[in-house]
Amino acid sequence: MLKKLLKGAAAFVAGVGCGTVLASVAVAQTDYAAIDANPGVWSISDEDSTVYIFGTVHILPPELDWQSETVLAALNDAETVYFEADVLSPEAQAATQALIPQLGLNPPGVTLTSMISDEARGHMAIIAGRLGAPADALAAQMDPLQPWLASLTLAVLQIQMGGYDPASGVEAQLNGLAQGAGKEFGYFEDVEQQLRFFADVPMELQVTDFEVGVRQMVEEPDVLSNMVQAWAAGDLEQLDTLFNDAMSNSSPELFQRIIVDRNIDWIPQIEAALAGSDDALVAVGAGHLPGPQGVLALLEAEGHTVTRQ
Repeated sequence: MLKKLLKGAAAFVAGVGCGTVLASVAVAQTDYAAIDANPGVWSISDEDSTVYIFGTVHILPPELDWQSETVLAALNDAETVYFEADVLSPEAQAATQALIPQLGLNPPGVTLTSMISDEARGHMAIIAGRLGAPADALAAQMDPLQPWLASLTLAVLQIQMGGYDPASGVEAQLNGLAQGAGKEFGYFEDVEQQLRFFADVPMELQVTDFEVGVRQMVEEPDVLSNMVQAWAAGDLEQLDTLFNDAMSNSSPELFQRIIVDRNIDWIPQIEAALAGSDDALVAVGAGHLPGPQGVLALLEAEGHTVTRQ
């Protein structure tokens, strides 16, 4: 059972990477087919090249058509597409499956439910009911997992129950389009780096974040739907409020580690792409773009003119 669970957890991590799924919430019912999506695309340019910047959502409902003319034009213009990390290739998925047992399991004799509060265990029982599983069975499955991996696994299970699918996420779809068009690929991070953003968080903070996450899953059913709608409308201000403000208020340490530090690290890599003579498309989680510490503001602080397409 544990081997099967770890394989499934690795598939979740490989499918969604880091980013938007960190909003660990239930999923409200929304008519996504009726949304006229136009997610934002921004750009910076120099005398001989342009870098387009597109915020992504890693897991989406299949019926949402987000491939606007603006997005497709940026992809068509780019010679190279940059993602946060390669999480989709067979090699990356094999690496993830090998690393999950090393980085995601509790030491012998330590269980998830022994580390968390009675309130968090109660929230897990509610989530189990939503998933159609007995509470004790879900707890037993989660017990071997460190809080960071248990939180991600529960979040994705619940999101998938709401009809969302990693295969419909932007990275999976954009990767296929780029491969079909013969684009080159670049990556800002590798699989182990992405996993360690979570796994290297001190255990006390992991437990706190897990408890916040399961409470949000139970109490805030509209958050993910609202995020997706804000993203589909290209509404950076709303996305900043829903994603960054919520995360920075509930877990400032994790926000610094998962969002801010990585944004800062990506700026010279984006500038290196601009320094070449080819155009490029940078596709990273939508939560990384807005706000005073977001990628767009950091690029402006470096003297670049950021233009919405």
